[in-house]
Amino acid sequence: MNIDKKILHVSDAASVLSCSSEVIYKLIHEKKLPAYKTGRAWKIPEESISNYIARRINHTD
Repeated sequence: MNIDKKILHVSDAASVLSCSSEVIYKLIHEKKLPAYKTGRAWKIPEESISNYIARRINHTD
């Protein structure tokens, strides 16, 4: 198995999207930004960020 996907922490995702960590948590809880929890930390696959941006550009979210 080859796992080479980039995983972002909430603060990194906030930086990429130019928003606050609170906004990222809200998007996660509203199921608008797919993520998973490891222990107490949320992890966001880079692909989730790309898909979210694409949906926003196409106004389907």
